[in-house]
Amino acid sequence: MAFSKHSAIKDSIEIKTTPEKIWEFFANLDENYKAWHPEDHILFRWTGGKPLEVGSTFYAEQRVKGKGVKFKGTFIEIIPNRKIVFKCAFPVSIVSPKFEWLIEPKGPNSVFTAVTYMRFGKFFQKLLKKHIEDSKKIHDKHVRAEGENLKKILEKQNS
Repeated sequence: MAFSKHSAIKDSIEIKTTPEKIWEFFANLDENYKAWHPEDHILFRWTGGKPLEVGSTFYAEQRVKGKGVKFKGTFIEIIPNRKIVFKCAFPVSIVSPKFEWLIEPKGPNSVFTAVTYMRFGKFFQKLLKKHIEDSKKIHDKHVRAEGENLKKILEKQNS
């Protein structure tokens, strides 16, 4: 019997831009973070290493349900212009072991996909079912807004 249930929550959006422009946006996340999601994003700072290299670290703050949340993370897999994988430190790591941002060329456009890996123990699935459902809705809304904002920002730069 499995102790925890693992799932991946994905959201994709097609953007009229190149993979390199999306990559550049994330390489400069310290400058772009607030514009990426003005309602929720507060601060992003590179704290170790060079942007978008394996082992680089960051510190970020954002609002979740109107409350400020602080978290730290480390980039664990990088494929330039294609894939960014990072993990957050405790306590986020308990529920979300890693996050992926995928960039795929599609003709003259690119598809950006955000993947959040989640895990919930069976005990917590039953005990916190409503909380988990509410959290997923908030997550989905937040990630969808990030994708739509990324599209607006990058397509505006190309026009």
